[in-house]
Amino acid sequence: MEQIVTEIRHAARRLRRSPGFTAIVVLTLALGIGANSAIFSIVNGVLLRPLPYADPGALVSVTHLYPSLDGLEPGLAAPTFRDLTEESRSFESIAVRAGWMPNLIGEGEPERVTGSRVNGAFFNTYGVPAALGRSILPSDGEGDGARVVVLGHGLWRRVFGEDSGVIGRSILLSGESYEVVGVMPPAFRDFFAPAAEMWSPLTITAQQLSDNGRTNEFLLMSARLRPGVSVGQAEQEMAAVGLRLRTDFPASYPADWSLRLHTLDHLATSEIRPALMILLAAVAFVLLIACANVASLLLARASARRKEIAIRGAMGARRADLVRQLLVEGVVLASMGAALGLFLASSALSLLRATNPLDLPRVEDISIDATVLLFTMSLAVVTGILFGLVPALQLAGTDLQSTLREGGRGSSDRRGATVRRGLVVAEIALALALLIGAGLLIRSFTTLQRVDPGFNPEGVAVLTVPLPVTKFETPEARFAFHEELAERLRGLPGVTAVGRTSKLPFTEGMSTRSFIVEGMELTDGEPAPWGDFRVVDHEYREALQIPLIRGRFFTAADRRDAPGVAIVDEEMVRRYWPGEEPIGKRLAYNLDEEGNPIWLEVVGVIGHTAQEGLDAEARLQFYRPHAQVSDAAMAYAIRTTGDPLRVIPAARAALRAIDPDQPLADVSTLQRNLDLAMGGRRLSASLIGFFAALALLLAALGIYGVISFDVSRRTQEMGLRMALGSGAGGILLLVMRYGLKLTALGIGIGLFTAYLLSSLIAGQLYGVAPTDPVTFVAVPLTLAAVAALASYLPARRATRVDPMVALRND
Repeated sequence: MEQIVTEIRHAARRLRRSPGFTAIVVLTLALGIGANSAIFSIVNGVLLRPLPYADPGALVSVTHLYPSLDGLEPGLAAPTFRDLTEESRSFESIAVRAGWMPNLIGEGEPERVTGSRVNGAFFNTYGVPAALGRSILPSDGEGDGARVVVLGHGLWRRVFGEDSGVIGRSILLSGESYEVVGVMPPAFRDFFAPAAEMWSPLTITAQQLSDNGRTNEFLLMSARLRPGVSVGQAEQEMAAVGLRLRTDFPASYPADWSLRLHTLDHLATSEIRPALMILLAAVAFVLLIACANVASLLLARASARRKEIAIRGAMGARRADLVRQLLVEGVVLASMGAALGLFLASSALSLLRATNPLDLPRVEDISIDATVLLFTMSLAVVTGILFGLVPALQLAGTDLQSTLREGGRGSSDRRGATVRRGLVVAEIALALALLIGAGLLIRSFTTLQRVDPGFNPEGVAVLTVPLPVTKFETPEARFAFHEELAERLRGLPGVTAVGRTSKLPFTEGMSTRSFIVEGMELTDGEPAPWGDFRVVDHEYREALQIPLIRGRFFTAADRRDAPGVAIVDEEMVRRYWPGEEPIGKRLAYNLDEEGNPIWLEVVGVIGHTAQEGLDAEARLQFYRPHAQVSDAAMAYAIRTTGDPLRVIPAARAALRAIDPDQPLADVSTLQRNLDLAMGGRRLSASLIGFFAALALLLAALGIYGVISFDVSRRTQEMGLRMALGSGAGGILLLVMRYGLKLTALGIGIGLFTAYLLSSLIAGQLYGVAPTDPVTFVAVPLTLAAVAALASYLPARRATRVDPMVALRND
C-alpha cells in the first residue's frame, strides 16, 4: 500500500509538470465520465431503485384488456374488483383507487387538489403506514360515519405549516366537511396518481356493482401477491377468471377480452426504459471515444519520453515498475476527471429535478447516491486502466537497447504509431455510429414538429374550473354557472373567443367512449368501437380554430330540450361513411331505460385534432354540446390578441365575482401544453445531439492530434522531400491523404456499426426509417469534412518546414 501511495505521489508530481496536457486529459475525461454518471443516476433512480413500498416486487396491477381495440387497457370495473376479491387466491390484499379532484376551501386561496378515493386495503397493500395519525380503514365511509381524509406530506407542509394539531380537525372540501385522520410520510407516492395529495374512502354504488357496470372501468387496481405465489401463477389465475367472466357475461365482454396482469415495476419503467437505454448507450460511446483520445495522448507522451524511460531502464529500473507508473498515472488522471465529472453531473441533475423536461417518473429519487458514487469510482478505475494500459503494453514490448541506439525512434515507436492510428479509426467509427443515431432521432423530432395538430395553439390561455356537485347539484345549475363565466371572459380586453371543453388536448387522462353507428352490425363477441369523446360549447371550434369540413358546429339552439346532436371528425367519416353524406347520420353511446340506443344526429364534421400527442395513433373523435351534457369540471380555452397569460388575473377576478370559493386550476397556455407533450422527445434528441457533437469534437481532436504528432516525428522526412523538389502542395496532399485514409476506414466501420444498431432505436422514430438514406449519406459527409479540416491544419503546418533546419536538427 505504501508503494502505491508513493506511485500516486510521483504521478501527481509528473502531471503537475505538464499542466496543459493534464488539463486537456482531465477535461476530456470529465465530460465522458460526467455524462455517464448523470445518465446512470437517472437509470438508477428510475429503473434500478426499488419502488418506495414494502416488498415492491410482490405488487401487481390487473386491468381489462381489449386486443381488438388497439390493446386498450382502460382499468378495472367495480364488478371485476368484487369478483377478484371473492375468487382470487393469488392476492393477499387488493387496493383500488378512483380519481378525485376536490376544492380545498377556507385555508387561504381556494385550491383544487389532486386526490384519490381509495378502499380500506389501499395503504396496507402498499405497506406504508401514516406518519401521523392513521390511514384509511375498511370501516371508513360506511353508514353515516364522518367523512375522513388523509393528507399528503407536501400538502400538510404547504397549507397547514406542518402542524401536528391538524389531526382531528375538520377541513372543507368541495363544500363538505372532512375530518383529517392522518398524514402520509414524505416518500409516499400514490402509484397511479403521483401528484395525489389527499385520500378519502371510496364508495362504490349498487349501480356500479351491477352487471350493467361491467364496462364502467373507473378503478385502477394494485394487489399484493400472497407469499409463495409467483407472477406466472397469478397470470394463470387471471386468465381463468377472465375466461369465466367472458363466458358468463358475453354481452359485456367481446370474444378477445381478458384480464391483463402487470407488475408495478414494469408499469413504472416500460415507457421510459427504451429512451434511457439509448441515452446510456450514447454516453458509453462518448466515454469510449474519450478513452481512445486520452490513450492516444498518453501514447504520444510515452513516445516522447521513450528515450528517458530507456535510460532509466538501463540504469536499473525494472520494466514492471515503469509499467505500473503509467497505469497509476492513468488512474490518477481518471480520478481527477471523475471528480470534475461528478460536479458537472450533480449540476445537471439539479436542473433536471427542477424542470423534469423528460416527464420522468420518480424524478425526486434521482440523485448522486452511494450507488452512483460506486459506479463513478469503478468507471474511473476501469477507464484509467483501459487507457493507461495501451502505453504500458507498448512500453512492455520496448527493446531498451534498440531505443537507446536509435535515439528513441525504434520499431516500438512505429508500433506506437500503428496503435494511435487504430485508436483514431475506432474514434471515428464510434463517433459516426453515434452521429447517425442522433441524426435519426433529430430528423424524427423535426418530422414530428411539422405534424399539424388540427388546431392553432398560439395565443390561447387554458384553465379549468371544477364545480363541486355537492354545491351545483343539477346539470342546469352547472351549465348556468359556466355560461355566466364564459360571458364575463368574453368581455375581457384582448379576448376574441372563449371555448369550453370537458378535456383539452395534451392534458392528462383519457376520455373515451364506446359507440355504435346506425346500421352497424356487430358479430357475436365483437366489441363496439371506441373513440375520443368531448363535451364542448358552441365557441370551442372558434377558440381553437379547428376547420369545419361539412355541416355546422354547435349553436346556442342546441339546448337540453332540443334533439340530441353530435359532431364527428373526418376520421370517423372515412371509417364509417366513405363516399356518403355524413350529415344526418346517427350514432349512439348511451342506452335508454329499455336498453335501446339513444340516437344522436350528426350535424357537422370537423378536422381531426391531436389529443394525446402528435405521434399518438389517431382515434375517432365525436363531440356533444355542453348544453345537452353538463359536466361539472370544464376547461376553458381563451383566445387572445396578445400574451395569453396576461388575461389570467382578470379571469381569476371574473370567477371570484361569481363565486369566491371556486378555484382556477391548471392555468397554462395551449402552446405550452403542446410543448410539454413534445418535451421528452425534444430533450432526448437534444441530449443525443449534444453527445454526438461532443463525440465529433473528440474524434476531430483525435485526428488532429495523431497527424500533428506524426508530422512532428517526420520533420526530417518532410525536409528531405522538400529539399529534393517536392512542393508545398505535394506535402499538403501527402499529409491530408494520410488523415483521410484513416477517416475513410473509420467511416466504413462506423457505417456498418450504425446499420447493425439502427434497428434498436426504431421504436423511438417517427416518420423516419432506421436506415434513412439522407442521414446515412449526410452524416458521413459531415464527418469527412470535419476530418479533412482536422487533417488540413497540421498538413498546412508541415508545408512551412524549412528543409535546411529540419535536416540540420535531425
